[in-house]
Amino acid sequence: MPGRLEEGLRRFAAMAIVATATAIGSPIAAASAREAVTPDSSFKTPDEADLIGREVPDVRLRFADGGEGRLSELWAQRPVFLTFVFTRCAGICSPYLGLLRDTVDQVGGAGDRYQMVVVSFDSRDRPEDMLGLARHHGLENDPGWTFAAPADEESLKALCGSLDFDFRWDDRRQQFNHPAITAVLRGGKFVRLSVGGEIAPGRFKEMLADARGEFVAMYPEPGAKGALFRCFDYDPERGFSPNWGMLLLVLPAVAAVSFASVMFLTARILGWFARKPRADARPSES
Repeated sequence: MPGRLEEGLRRFAAMAIVATATAIGSPIAAASAREAVTPDSSFKTPDEADLIGREVPDVRLRFADGGEGRLSELWAQRPVFLTFVFTRCAGICSPYLGLLRDTVDQVGGAGDRYQMVVVSFDSRDRPEDMLGLARHHGLENDPGWTFAAPADEESLKALCGSLDFDFRWDDRRQQFNHPAITAVLRGGKFVRLSVGGEIAPGRFKEMLADARGEFVAMYPEPGAKGALFRCFDYDPERGFSPNWGMLLLVLPAVAAVSFASVMFLTARILGWFARKPRADARPSES
């Protein structure tokens, strides 16, 4: 029980840091997860709709384990979840990575169904800096996570530019102001984007399904809780089956027809009684 309480407090503290960093200097605080910004160093958050299908350059990377390679070596094997950070960050980078790690642990499959790739956008960062960040989160030996720095300034600009990742240097704080983002890539093309805060396991699974070219269902998985008012359920063995939520589509029409029918029958019955001769009625005398 104490372990769960400690984990809950740690998670709450990390989310509080992200929320605080977001609320300072951002007009859309709940969604942007920005660091505190000054008026001359604000940034533009990338728009998923503008990125759909965009090709990402096959840049050279220096990996935290000391090796070098290209980004295509990672996306050729499986979809890539790409996150931008910098190791000198005193704001959201580390808390965001912690929350992302927790989500990945819950979803599972990293290194098999997808690859988590953390890339520095700070040209000062070296592979050993990224290794230190990986160790801080206990991910240095996790095959599902890759920490790297761009091999050169040109690669850095090309990669950030392809994803509209905007970051600005703040002289007063000696920090970069930037959004917390995770971009999903498949075969060198952009698929999905998450901006700011924590990626919930449900949304992460949806992003992964898109990245793997799987059907993103509008109904819950078998045995999982989902929307109450859905039209269909799905079971791999039985296929599609109607859900009681479908009744909501026809309920207004049924109610209207029933009401009209009752009113019509009531009017007919009252009319019949009005026309029926009374038993005690006497014929008029001439």
